[in-house]
Amino acid sequence: MFRKPLLPLLFVFSSAWIIGCGAQKDIEAASVAVAQFHGQLDHQDYRTIYKNADERFRGASKQNDFFALITAIHNKLGTVQRSSRQGFFVNFNTSGTSIRLTYATKFSGGDGQEEFLWSKSGDNFRLLGYHINWNALISK
Repeated sequence: MFRKPLLPLLFVFSSAWIIGCGAQKDIEAASVAVAQFHGQLDHQDYRTIYKNADERFRGASKQNDFFALITAIHNKLGTVQRSSRQGFFVNFNTSGTSIRLTYATKFSGGDGQEEFLWSKSGDNFRLLGYHINWNALISK
């Protein structure tokens, strides 16, 4: 009598656990992509960042415009000293998976908040969006 209601409940909990484990793997893999982005930024390898970005990112930002922006960020803020993840959001939908990560990052020229949006394609993560909030960026 009590076993039938437990079966659907068990299914829901086990499904949530499996999805949660997959989301955690995606978050960790996207975090590795953030570290790669920071390394490329520090080495002024903007071409690789742009080339490996999602086609929607490249469609929204011309290469020369992106290079001008990322060069200004690097010139004004300097190199990444440390970065810590502050939050995340994983979105599973019919068009794929996207992961939003927010970081508190200390650059040699200031502290601030970064937001990365990654699209997942197979086991690869492609930059879909990058936002940076820094008072130092405006005032320098």
